[in-house]
Amino acid sequence: MKLYIKYMVSIRCKMIVKAELDKLGVHYSSVDLGEVEIRENLSSDQRQALAVALKKRDSS
Repeated sequence: MKLYIKYMVSIRCKMIVKAELDKLGVHYSSVDLGEVEIRENLSSDQRQALAVALKKRDSS
């Protein structure tokens, strides 16, 4: 499954996304600028938790 993430434009962004995926226990195969390749399908709860976590990081 591929996720596309807006405004992911730097190496620091990639590090933040990886950290949040690790916190949520999501298994991924690659994280590139603007997209993440995830090994399994995300539940709506996991997707929502990821969105909230990334928005929180964006405002700090």
